[in-house]
Amino acid sequence: MKIYKIYMRSFAPWRQFGTLMKAGAVPVPVAEYRPPTPFDPGVAIRLAPLPYGGAFHGDGRGFSLDTTGPTVTARVNAVLEVQMPIGLAGQKRAWCDESRGPWMGVGFESSAVGVPDATLSVSKNGRTVTAIIDYSAANPLVAGAPDIDATGEFAFLEDADTLTITSTITGDQFPACESFIEDPSGNKLFVGGFAPDNKEQILRLLGSKNKPKSVWFESEIVVTVDSAGAFKKVKGGGSGSNSTGPCCEGLALSLGEWNTRIMGSIAMPADAR
Repeated sequence: MKIYKIYMRSFAPWRQFGTLMKAGAVPVPVAEYRPPTPFDPGVAIRLAPLPYGGAFHGDGRGFSLDTTGPTVTARVNAVLEVQMPIGLAGQKRAWCDESRGPWMGVGFESSAVGVPDATLSVSKNGRTVTAIIDYSAANPLVAGAPDIDATGEFAFLEDADTLTITSTITGDQFPACESFIEDPSGNKLFVGGFAPDNKEQILRLLGSKNKPKSVWFESEIVVTVDSAGAFKKVKGGGSGSNSTGPCCEGLALSLGEWNTRIMGSIAMPADAR
């Protein structure tokens, strides 16, 4: 049995985004303590600024294949293990990283962790194994905030020395989304994603502007694998609603070459970082 891990993450490419009110501060009394003396009670009160309003903290990064460390946070994360060729689900998990910013967009600086609503499943029909990751989560600092939604559909077809992977990634126009697959040896293959043009597109999460199916990325990849299921060479192509390529069907690429091409074909927001 070979286990492949599918990762899908929605992340904010900016260090800061979503400002509803210009940042400010109000003075609040703060007690300072020091060793008391017969002539000094050891307590002093001073005024310190308490910030309010301003922006929410983003993830401040582009597409990444890293799975650990402080530089790969995301607003929503999911990982699903696919057991090949039997077509069963292994371990699966969906979670949100900490959100920081003004309470309700206008209040004092705060932090909270969202709870995603997620469905992660694996099924088999004939020789084809299909995995689905579907999640939604809202900003936990804003009551009634619209959800960030994303769906990934992944079809695996195993042959003697190849694995064909067909992926479709759809979701909200905001924020960015990425997906990649890790083989049993820890090698990673980027299969798709998308990103908004700029941080102002946060408004597309609202009402009739929210059209998840209009944002998509599709890829079809034939990967040469060894007897343990490890990725070796890649042929394929991919395109999406905000990407025109690359088209690499006639090329046999290394994993590094493929990942560089496919990740580089999807533009990050012009105002990112």
